[in-house]
Amino acid sequence: MPNNNSLNSELLASLFTQLARLEKSGIPSSQALALVNTKNKSLNLQLKVMQNKLRTGYSIARAGFDAGIFNRIHKALIEAGESSGQLAAIYQQQANYYTKKSKCLKKIKSQLYLPILVLLLALLIKPIPPLITGAINLGYYLRISIGTFLLIGLLCWLAYQLTLWFKPLLHQLQLQPPKISTWIIKRQVNEFLFILALLLEGGLVASEALELAADSIKNSVLKKRFKIEIRMSQAGNSVTDTLSTIDEIPPTARQTAHTGEISGKLASALLHYSRHQGELIDIDNDSLAKWIPRWFYAAVVLGAIV
Repeated sequence: MPNNNSLNSELLASLFTQLARLEKSGIPSSQALALVNTKNKSLNLQLKVMQNKLRTGYSIARAGFDAGIFNRIHKALIEAGESSGQLAAIYQQQANYYTKKSKCLKKIKSQLYLPILVLLLALLIKPIPPLITGAINLGYYLRISIGTFLLIGLLCWLAYQLTLWFKPLLHQLQLQPPKISTWIIKRQVNEFLFILALLLEGGLVASEALELAADSIKNSVLKKRFKIEIRMSQAGNSVTDTLSTIDEIPPTARQTAHTGEISGKLASALLHYSRHQGELIDIDNDSLAKWIPRWFYAAVVLGAIV
């Protein structure tokens, strides 16, 4: 599910968890927002704007969207929750989704702390013998140790910035190598199906749900491909027919959608499928999180040898 630019997964997880708890307690939304505990100044300002809009008669979904807290998918889901009286359940769904995503990101980051420390130690230790023997002075030692570490950090930061500046090109390149494209498509398609299931479960019509679910796809090239196929699909087509026009949708997902439509349980069928696939993806992610430090250690060892 796409995040707002200023709100990361951790902030959204905390926000929706608190909103779910306050909604279950029966506190009116305009008062509940004042009780939301967050240390993020930007989010605090957005919550105040949202609270003011609620007092002027805005719906929760519209107030949060106009304040920049909710994206289009949040807005649609919360509108469905307001209409059905299931707002707490919608908040909880979002809380669970972002909590899981935040934990995954934290796990990958935590695996990188020790390798970074090892890299720093390697850079500090390697030039100590020539420093002791007087072959190099202290200034040169600091330059080739701390200086190199800072240079590596700068290069990593520049590489990250380049991915932001040349995002369309990066997205095209992501879909070129077969293994990388398969890895990316598998995750983003499953995200699409999960959001589609939530939107259908919330009562949205299929055409609107498909369009909104496509917004959850992060790769702009893949997103454009999905939206073109969805829009080209003739009005009145079933969800299965529309999904069948998109090559990236797995046959098992199409069959699940077909079975769900026939039984009248399309949303729950897609939800069950996407959650099962999500569990398999989590196993892959855990494996990746374990291997990233090993690759880093190998790079450090090679660097030390060289």
